Amino acid sequence: MKKYLRIIGIALISCIMVSFCIPKGGPDLETFINSHEQINKSNSSYEILVDFSKPSCEDRLFIYDVSHDQKLVYSGVVLHGCGGASTPSKPEFSNEIGSHCSSLGEYTLEGLVTMKNGKEAIKLKGWSDTNSNAEERGIYIHTSIMATMLPFNLPNANFPLTKASEGCFAVSHHTYHAIKKYMEIDKDANCKTTLIAYYGE
Repeated sequence: MKKYLRIIGIALISCIMVSFCIPKGGPDLETFINSHEQINKSNSSYEILVDFSKPSCEDRLFIYDVSHDQKLVYSGVVLHGCGGASTPSKPEFSNEIGSHCSSLGEYTLEGLVTMKNGKEAIKLKGWSDTNSNAEERGIYIHTSIMATMLPFNLPNANFPLTKASEGCFAVSHHTYHAIKKYMEIDKDANCKTTLIAYYGE
């Protein structure tokens, strides 16, 4: 009996690791870029797209290596803000200070900061009219146990709406460290990684 439980355990861990390692469901980056004019003309090697129209228990954060044929290198879940009329399945977007809503538009990753709760986060600068208050609002990429507790995708399902995100991009620990790794590569090349948040059709 113990032997079978061990085999099942190994199989489950293997499935979880495979789920983490294989990027899923990203939009075609070239088509996206052709239809969205970028404001910040950076020469970054990595671009992050966040499609808030996808269910939050599915991967909706996608990292592309634009220096190598725009290859999708990572995907993960990301929570949306709890403010306004947001629901678990549909975010409301706002650039207003104190709204606790997610904001659409183009960002650059500005480096590491320490939040008021002592946790490390990645600071964001908004370049669009729709996210120009990002720095004043304290919009970051940070970890959330809510996003970390789901080791695999649940199609068409959504996380409960909580204060895990008050407008920030709240991600799993695994996703946070992947973003941080690619940001540091860009930093070493004197570039800033770009993040574009949008609501797909």
